[in-house]
Amino acid sequence: MLPIYFYDEIDSTNALALQAASTPAPHGSCWVADSQTAGRGRRHTGGQRKPWHSPPGLNIYMSVLLRPTLDLARASGLTLAAGVGICDVLRQKTNLDIWLKWPNDLYIGSRKLAGILTEASTNGTKLEAVVVGVGINVNLEADQIPQELRPILTTLALESGQQYDRLALLSPLRNAIVQSCDLYCQGGFPAILPDLHRLDRSPGRTVELLQPPAHIASTSRQITHGTARGIGPEGQLLVELEDGQHIEVMTGEVRFL
Repeated sequence: MLPIYFYDEIDSTNALALQAASTPAPHGSCWVADSQTAGRGRRHTGGQRKPWHSPPGLNIYMSVLLRPTLDLARASGLTLAAGVGICDVLRQKTNLDIWLKWPNDLYIGSRKLAGILTEASTNGTKLEAVVVGVGINVNLEADQIPQELRPILTTLALESGQQYDRLALLSPLRNAIVQSCDLYCQGGFPAILPDLHRLDRSPGRTVELLQPPAHIASTSRQITHGTARGIGPEGQLLVELEDGQHIEVMTGEVRFL
């Protein structure tokens, strides 16, 4: 039985899991906190990470340690692979139309439900371990959401009108992350692409690129707008710019408007 470690309050489950990467902790080990004092979101284009709102008793904050046999260059695909597993479990448990927003968020409609943060432990150019961190808004009610987040954030409770047993979700979520990431390690993007397309609601949505691809001439950071055209065969976001140019976005910050 793979371990799941529980904490009342810690700074970050990802931090604990990354520390365990240098120990014999097995593939699939999991760390869960009832609350976090320094929950970490995705990195801003400028370099700092966004904080993740982590109140106690309401949501899921968990990190899973993976030991993939994978080239470092392919490690970024684990974020999308984990997203597929998480999204499918939550859809099955709630019957809500949850979709996977490229590259690391889960949405219901136009509001964010969950975020994924993957961090790698390396030895030179060798990938030693990957931590998949997940924050899911579960039982937060509207009056418990910070005012500035209300227009962009949603929860399972708000969308369904019912509360959920967070403990009952943990094992299925951990298992789905491991299985989906193992599938990607074995077969690459072709193994998960049908699921990515099934869970993608991006085509036709207006997007804002905060870090344009290198081949777009720019002397400073700029904002570029376009229309999403779906997820490509290597996990890239396909975007049609306002001038009709088609580009493939592999990295950077993308906002769906």
